[in-house]
Amino acid sequence: MNWRQGILIGLAGVSALVASGVVYISQRVDAYIVEQGAAGAYLAARQATLSKDAAAAGDYWSMALLARPQDGQLLRQALQAQILAGQMDASLDTATRILADKPTNRQARLLLAIDAFKNKDYDAAQTHLDTMEKGPFAEMLNPNIRLWISVAQNDEAARARAIEQLGRGSVFAAVPLAQSAHVLELNGETDKAQRYYSDAIRAGGARYIFFTLSYGGFLQRQGELAQAQKLYAFWASQNLDNAYIQDAQNRLEVDQPHALNANPQSGLASAFSAIAEAMASEQRMDLALGFYRMAQHLEPDNDRTNFAVATLLGARERYVRAAEQFAAIPSKAVSYADAQIQRAQMLFQAGASEAAIAVLSAQSRANPENRDIFISLGDLYRSEHRFAEAETAYDKAIEMGAGSAQDPNPRDWFLYFARGMMRERLGTWDLAELDLQTARKLSGDEPNVLNYLGYSWINQGIYLDEGLKIIREAVKKEPKNGAFVDSLGWAHYRLGNYKQALILLERASQIESADPVVTDHLGDALWRVGRKVEARYQWRKALAFEPTPEDRVKIEEKLLVGLGPPEKKKPKAHMPRGGTAI
Repeated sequence: MNWRQGILIGLAGVSALVASGVVYISQRVDAYIVEQGAAGAYLAARQATLSKDAAAAGDYWSMALLARPQDGQLLRQALQAQILAGQMDASLDTATRILADKPTNRQARLLLAIDAFKNKDYDAAQTHLDTMEKGPFAEMLNPNIRLWISVAQNDEAARARAIEQLGRGSVFAAVPLAQSAHVLELNGETDKAQRYYSDAIRAGGARYIFFTLSYGGFLQRQGELAQAQKLYAFWASQNLDNAYIQDAQNRLEVDQPHALNANPQSGLASAFSAIAEAMASEQRMDLALGFYRMAQHLEPDNDRTNFAVATLLGARERYVRAAEQFAAIPSKAVSYADAQIQRAQMLFQAGASEAAIAVLSAQSRANPENRDIFISLGDLYRSEHRFAEAETAYDKAIEMGAGSAQDPNPRDWFLYFARGMMRERLGTWDLAELDLQTARKLSGDEPNVLNYLGYSWINQGIYLDEGLKIIREAVKKEPKNGAFVDSLGWAHYRLGNYKQALILLERASQIESADPVVTDHLGDALWRVGRKVEARYQWRKALAFEPTPEDRVKIEEKLLVGLGPPEKKKPKAHMPRGGTAI
């Protein structure tokens, strides 16, 4: 995107926002800003909000408030941005000011109740809860907070009332049920805790990591090791690898469960983290980040919460802030290695590729047995077109795999695919072909592998019929994949079927309208059917789409002299090593 496109998109976004009323600012506030000349801070705050840069938005809303310190709308905008940014001191001040305008404001009362709880001023926390306006979330949060107040004050009657209320079911029922079970176990009521966990299972709790770790720990402490293993295995089968689940499984093998956490502040923090995880599962990312920030305020050193916050910041494209958050996770944390990998990914997304590679290179020396580090390092090198270094990293990752060279693990198909791509780029085709065929076998003819292998054959002028066959299979599996359709068109082109090639390449160009390779191929097909003016038009377009330096030279030459006579089809008489049986 060039600077002009960026400005146009930005202006279109602001216009759409104003038209739709997504962010409501009263006419009184608009008039005031125009009259007083505070438009800069106001517009900057709105743009930062649109860009999901909560930290900048919080700062700009605060600047706008300097001119209008009691404006309720600005205060509420500022509070939301400050919470999302983790600017808790500023948000507490803003919350106090909001109450002067609206004493029952739910967000302000909730934040002040949490802060009072943190400071062990439980009476003040209760007062905030009593005053908070009603609503579905208030009905869920209020008894959760009162539950942990009762634990802190050792108030059995209040604890029983809170547990009874939490057991009635509410929004994200697994959260209050698991919290109740935790407190029941603390009180020695393990049979009742088991019933609450069972109810939470029926409410869908097993899909959440907070519940899996909580219930798994309970089962292990009760000696139900087989049940705990089943629980962890179920979660692992439904999700990507997770350091905390792996740690729990490792502890299970040596029967070293985590001790039950009796700290009320940590317990309430875990409740807010659980709510945040549930929110994130529903794609309500702003709410998720807000609840995680409240959990951070209660328990700043919780590594799992901090990892989740960093992940959400990355999802909001706040890559530098995410990298800083990942970097702050200490080396003793269960998630440290994963945090370093994610830190490198955030740095890479922020454009600091050398810094990202330096992080992973250091980690590969410090943790030479961590396979994920080498996989991630290979991916970064591949993205930077440093193919030899990527190949070396993938070599190491493949060596560390669960399978053998003769019987590799099917889950490793992508590693063979990635290394095959690197070897093809490095010109070691025989080795590349072996890797690609292995990836094809392990993946069960994954379409990306079929496309890459078939395209490589066709681009080299070998095994054209077989290449056409497997690319056609890839297109059949994913008919709207422009790269696959382009490969199929290019196969027909190399076979001399120019009319059929043109039909397919025009279709690929419609799908991938700004791809330099697809556009270049379309130009070649147009030239071969005699439409030379249109061919040169497509080649010029391809140059505008930033092709590789090597392709740019070739396209510029074609613009000058066109194409030479067609190549003759010269397929080899035999299939590559291993053939289609692989």
